[in-house]
Amino acid sequence: MENERAARDAIKAMQEYEVLEGVGHFFDADPLPLDFVLPGLLRKSVGVLVAAGSTGKSFLAVEACMTIAAGKDVFGLFGGGDITAGSVAYVALEDPLDVFWHRIHGIGKYLEENLSEDDYKLIRGGLDNIHLHSLYGRGYRPMKSDDLTASPHFKQTVERVKAQGARLVVVDTYSRFLAGHSESDNAIASTLVSILEQLCSEANCAVLVIHHTNKASQFSGEQGNQGAARGASALTDNARYQLNMWTMPQADAERYGVDDEERKRYVFAEATKANHMPPQGMRWLQRQAGGVLIGIDALDETPRGRLRRPGGEY
Repeated sequence: MENERAARDAIKAMQEYEVLEGVGHFFDADPLPLDFVLPGLLRKSVGVLVAAGSTGKSFLAVEACMTIAAGKDVFGLFGGGDITAGSVAYVALEDPLDVFWHRIHGIGKYLEENLSEDDYKLIRGGLDNIHLHSLYGRGYRPMKSDDLTASPHFKQTVERVKAQGARLVVVDTYSRFLAGHSESDNAIASTLVSILEQLCSEANCAVLVIHHTNKASQFSGEQGNQGAARGASALTDNARYQLNMWTMPQADAERYGVDDEERKRYVFAEATKANHMPPQGMRWLQRQAGGVLIGIDALDETPRGRLRRPGGEY
């Protein structure tokens, strides 16, 4: 503990120290447009995707990768807005390759049956722009234990991501990325975000970290709040974007006339923090065969006691 505390207090020379000698140019000239990788997630920034287990956050992350690789919101996850096509890197720390094989193949089967031929070809062609970093079971550690700086493992990731030219890097999951450090330690959370910001800066990409909600928010129905992220608040405080996902609560199921089994197919998603754009509101998603998530229009509220049939009919 003393060594760790001393390491946090140690002052290290920064790799680069940039000073603009006067900012008059910023005052006079029109700024360059902000480059959003996903709506609300700015390039060169760190974001967090927060949800309880089995909500579908890994599916949403994979579909977001496909969206960027294809340059089109074919799943309707982001309101059908413009998406700039580009390469994506997925740092898989929690699941082995076989799981991703099943997940991606299942998404492909759904899309083959439900997309137009042109959109299906667009998605299929974009898959070569998704690079899966298979690090499950390899003892990956992003920080050195002695001084909490970026490890050789992480520096290797930076170099691979730079070579791939990724616009987005997904880290799955935050708890695995901690590599044994406490989720409740604000100093550790701040340090890890800072390390991820190095990746953003050096590789000119955005980072989206998959994380879990805390038990209190799950029991209280507050999973759609910014403070629902598990562990240290510094993760949410230092990230510039946070997307929360949660399964339709029982109270909402009663409002919309959805029975309990059908309720589990509806997922809400909302950017609870987006520092660089105004609030976008809550998105309705529906879980399809195999776990695929698609964006849908919000259901109308129903008279009390009336239930919808699967598919939204009465």
